[in-house]
Amino acid sequence: MEMLKKIVRSTAARLGYQITRQPSDAFSDLRRFVPADAVPIILDVGANVGQSVKRFKTVFPSSVIHSFEPGRATFARLQHNVASEKNVFVWPCALGSAVGEKVFQENIESDMSSFLELGKAGWGEVKQERTVNVTTVDRFVTDHAIAKIDILKSDTQGYELEVFRGAEETMRQNRIGLIYFEFIFAEMYRNLPPFEQVYRHLVDRDFLLVAIYNFHRQDDLASWADVLFVNREYYQRSRAAIH
Repeated sequence: MEMLKKIVRSTAARLGYQITRQPSDAFSDLRRFVPADAVPIILDVGANVGQSVKRFKTVFPSSVIHSFEPGRATFARLQHNVASEKNVFVWPCALGSAVGEKVFQENIESDMSSFLELGKAGWGEVKQERTVNVTTVDRFVTDHAIAKIDILKSDTQGYELEVFRGAEETMRQNRIGLIYFEFIFAEMYRNLPPFEQVYRHLVDRDFLLVAIYNFHRQDDLASWADVLFVNREYYQRSRAAIH
């Protein structure tokens, strides 16, 4: 078997291909792309109660994380959960495509809260609608003099495309290295953008698809998954560092 693997790898190399094992989750790839000596800047959009913060700090202990959560009760839990973490800053607002205010639908299941209305494949129920503050990636990095973002993580329950639209200038200037987000295929919310629209939006801004992870299904149909894109320049620098 080992000899067969060597033959396959050798043949692929002669044809200009490289064969690698699929990582178990996105954090294996994130670790490979982020420079080993970096102090990564991470925007954690849709932070919920801090689950991603804990994971990011385990993988990137020196990282600086800005976490955004508009849900009032959820934000209080986030604030409590990350209080002991170094260089984690929490913001009680949402990110979107424009600066302003928007009605946020807070679900009894906090991880289902969204700006979008629940669809037939969603669960929980909306306990209240509340107007929240919204800013954009472009405005935030300008206001806080952030030169670059290593990882833009978004888990905003179907609102990802609006978050990306609010990062137009930052993307165009190649100041975002990696975009890690949850994409929903099922009708959990109304008016969800199709995957091809989100894919095209990122590809047109010079991002490359790395992989799709943690694929979930409902009733034998695609439901949601995690997706990772890398900026082309960021990718080339990471490859040059390896070689």
